[in-house]
Amino acid sequence: MKDRLFRSLPVRAIGRFLNAQGPNWGTIIAWNLFFAFFPMVFLVISAVGLALHDPSTRATIQQQVLAAFPSCQAKQSSGGSCELITALNDFRRSSGLFAIVGVLGLLWSGASLFSAIENGLNSLYPCKSRDFLQQKLMAIGMVVVFIVMALPLLLSGSLLSLLQSIPGLPGFLHGGVAGILLQVSAGIVDASLLFGIIYYVVPHRKQHVRDIVAGAIAAGVLFETLTLVFPLYFKLVTNAPQWGQTFGLVFVLLFYFFLLSQIIVLGGALNAEIGRDAESCDAPGLPAGGLDGEALLKERAVGSATR
Repeated sequence: MKDRLFRSLPVRAIGRFLNAQGPNWGTIIAWNLFFAFFPMVFLVISAVGLALHDPSTRATIQQQVLAAFPSCQAKQSSGGSCELITALNDFRRSSGLFAIVGVLGLLWSGASLFSAIENGLNSLYPCKSRDFLQQKLMAIGMVVVFIVMALPLLLSGSLLSLLQSIPGLPGFLHGGVAGILLQVSAGIVDASLLFGIIYYVVPHRKQHVRDIVAGAIAAGVLFETLTLVFPLYFKLVTNAPQWGQTFGLVFVLLFYFFLLSQIIVLGGALNAEIGRDAESCDAPGLPAGGLDGEALLKERAVGSATR
C-alpha cells in the first residue's frame, strides 16, 4: 500500500519538484514576477490615461469616483481638489510616458522572468538552457504572448459583474452558484491555456501536447484557487491603519507571487514525470539519476533499512 502511494503520479511529481530544487527556483521566479509587476502597473495607468482622453469616458469615470468616495465629493463641492481626480488628470496628461516606461520595463523584466522560468523548468528534466540570444528572443516572444493572454484572464475575474450588466440573460446567471461556477470555470480555462503555452514553449526540449495538459490544468486550478483566496486580504485589513495596509499589501504581493511561482514549477514537475520517457532534451543537462520522482521512494527505503 505504501509502495503504491509513493509510486503514484502526484507523489512522484512532488519528489521530482523537491529533488530538482523546485522551491528555490520558485523563489527566483517570484522575485522576477515581483519586479515585472511594476511595469504592468505603468501599462494599466497608461491604458486608463488613454481612455480618459475621451470626454464622455472621463466624465463617467469622475462621476463614479465621486460617488464611491463621498469625502472626495465634499472637497470638490467646497472648492477644493480631490487627490484621486488630480491623479486621473495626471494619468491622462502623461499616458504616453507611462506607456513607454511600461513597455520598455516589461520587455526588460519580462525577459528576465521567462529566462528564470526556463531555467527552473529545465532543471526538472533536466535540460541545458538556451544560449543567451535564443533565450532572450524566446523570453521577449513569451512577454508578447503573456500580454495577449493576460487580458482575458483579468476579464474572467470580473465576469460576474459583467454578466449582471448584460440585459436579457437568465436571472440565475446574474449571481448565485451558477454565476460563480461560470466565472471560476472561465478563469481555470484561461489560466490553463496560459500555463499550457508556458510549458510547451519555455522548456528547452521538444514537448508533446499530451504531456503538458495535466500540468497546465493542475496549475490553472491552483492559480484560480489562489486568486479566489487573495481578495480575503482586503477584508482583513479594512480597519487597519494606513501604514499597516501599505506594508501588508507589499507583503501579500510577495507571498502571492511566491505561491504562484511554486505553482508554475509544480505543474512543470508533473509534466516532467508524465513525459519522462518521451523525447529527450534538445541539450541534455546533468545526469537525471536521483532526479526522478521515484527517488523519493528509494531514499525512504534506504532510510528505513538503516534505522
